[in-house]
Amino acid sequence: MTALLRVVWLLVAALGVPAAVFAAPVHPPQPLSWEPQLVAASHAEPVAASYVSQVRHALAPGVGNERGLQVQTILAERAISAKFPEIREIGGVRPDSMKWHPQGLAIDVIIPNWDTAAGRALGDRIAEFTMANAHRFGLEYIIWQRTYRPASGKPHLMGDLGSPDANHYTHVHISTYGGGYPKGGETYFSN
Repeated sequence: MTALLRVVWLLVAALGVPAAVFAAPVHPPQPLSWEPQLVAASHAEPVAASYVSQVRHALAPGVGNERGLQVQTILAERAISAKFPEIREIGGVRPDSMKWHPQGLAIDVIIPNWDTAAGRALGDRIAEFTMANAHRFGLEYIIWQRTYRPASGKPHLMGDLGSPDANHYTHVHISTYGGGYPKGGETYFSN
């Protein structure tokens, strides 16, 4: 045993550090996708630091035109495009008497074959996904099949506006609080 190793072993013994700590293999650092997170237990237990793997994927631009949309609306549009590849059209900014579309606060997710059982089921899944992510999208409300669904509160049936399009049978209307207009260089993540 070399003199240096004897000194290390003496220090280890003097400090009470288990020899297994020094004999354990060295692991490379965690990949960048690992982020430290404090995990709080009940008030009777101390707060412990741990590492939680959270994979975050940047979302590519969706099928809709994002020009004029606000950031929370863009996030909803991209997330829906990524989750539901069968969606081929999402409307965004357009003239309207209400504020949502002109101010980039709303999108219309066009449902293919909306008048079939498969189309209605797709619209239902998109409405459920949007409501499940209401906080993340800054959701104000959705309208699907004449039903107005606020992010918080009870849904209610709207009056008949005279056509499938006006009654929101052909598309799921999604309105957000916006979050402001993009400044350029934003990255939108899947979770």
